Amino acid sequence: MADEAHPTPPVDERSVPFFEAAERGVLALQRCEACGAFLHPVRGRCTRCGDTRIVWVDASGRGRVWSHGRLHRSYLPEHEGLLPLSLVWVELDEGVRFASRLAREERVGVHTGDRVAVVFERLADGTPVPVFRRGT
Repeated sequence: MADEAHPTPPVDERSVPFFEAAERGVLALQRCEACGAFLHPVRGRCTRCGDTRIVWVDASGRGRVWSHGRLHRSYLPEHEGLLPLSLVWVELDEGVRFASRLAREERVGVHTGDRVAVVFERLADGTPVPVFRRGT
């Protein structure tokens, strides 16, 4: 189902591998070849050791809700028709935190600590974006 209301996220040279993986239904993260740290958001240098040997790897797409909120009022046009909307910060099993929202069909409450797994929904232009569904 296409999401008519959400604008396409910016895609630049550094984020192309993320969106290529999303087309395959996979959440990709950067990983430092020197120390093994996972990185998010997209970086040119490791935030742990400073090395620039960064590669893209397929992530598990699983994690726990670290924080959440529920949007009941639309402050942006792209939220019209999607309310209430559950926004989540997910701490992925790889150790990074990822901001997103729950999948459209997840209309009931979410709790800190809930296990979630990534799924992809498509924007109006066909761009896949990661959202989360409860369970693993």
